[in-house]
Amino acid sequence: MEQSIDLQLNYPLISNQSDIFKNLLLSAIDKADSLLTVIPTGGRLKDKEIAGQWLSQAGFTVDPVDVYIGSGGHHSIIVALLAAKLQNKAVVVEELTYSNFKSIAKLFNIKLIACNIDERGIIPSHLAEICTLQKPDALFVAPTVNNPMGYVMPVDRRKEIVNIARAHNLIIIEDDAYGFLEEAILPNFFHLAPERSFYIYSFSKPLSQSIKASYLLAPKPFSKGVIDALRSTTSNNSPMLMEVLNDYITSGELIKLIDEKRREGFKRQQKVRELLAGYQVTGHKNGWHLWLNLPDGMSSAGFNQQLIAAGVKIVPSVAYSSIDGLHQQAIRIAFGGESDFDKVVEGIEIIKNLLA
Repeated sequence: MEQSIDLQLNYPLISNQSDIFKNLLLSAIDKADSLLTVIPTGGRLKDKEIAGQWLSQAGFTVDPVDVYIGSGGHHSIIVALLAAKLQNKAVVVEELTYSNFKSIAKLFNIKLIACNIDERGIIPSHLAEICTLQKPDALFVAPTVNNPMGYVMPVDRRKEIVNIARAHNLIIIEDDAYGFLEEAILPNFFHLAPERSFYIYSFSKPLSQSIKASYLLAPKPFSKGVIDALRSTTSNNSPMLMEVLNDYITSGELIKLIDEKRREGFKRQQKVRELLAGYQVTGHKNGWHLWLNLPDGMSSAGFNQQLIAAGVKIVPSVAYSSIDGLHQQAIRIAFGGESDFDKVVEGIEIIKNLLA
């Protein structure tokens, strides 16, 4: 049986990345003494200080006290939900939201409320209406290089959402899985509203899937809840991974790697758009995924089955829909599951043939 073409998973890798990773891993092993000590829940001081510097920007300095080290993006999302006691509560999401957040919400019996979006993200007027009529407890949002749509929410809209959140006592949870692909320096919701915002920066996309580490920024009143949730779910993070991550950041290698991934993402995005000329697509200019609208009358779930039979994996729009049975018929095509871009091109040609 021929191996399938993976246009589903999205962990961007650069060709020379393994050599850098190997060198930093060997460097971490040389620090064996520090790897054998018990580390505090939430991270060591040096981990928090490096994280604070990484997440700070002009006008917004992150205090290391507000940083917690998690074991990947999903883990930090779960920690935020537990710390904010959102089990059995209602959370607003973009009408097309991260598919794995839907699974996590189901695990905690969280009711999802879909908010309308446009090319700049959540529409503030609809969020305000939802808050007035349905009294949700929190908002989960991915405003920078959104998954699956790729949009970037401008600063003025972020401030509008903060004003609405403050007026309705809404907690904000921001997932920043792909924001590293955007060159513009934009304040996150923790920068804008630190009293009510959780912010999650994970490293599986900017660095590697093998680095299951994440930075979680949390409001000070939730500190005890965050520590309790971290202790209950993982005790503490891996000192080995943190040594590798710290060296990646302080050596300047991570900045270089991110710049390479932006350039490679731009090339792949443009090439795939050329291949799909004539079709309606949406994606970030440096994005490693795009959104392809399907012709009228075509089901994303049905088309997904056709592609599976043809040996191509994608993600159908039904996976992202926050309203069961009511969603745009489309597919997400990712370029980070195949290191050989020729395989991506081959997969795109199969998609085009089935759409013809």
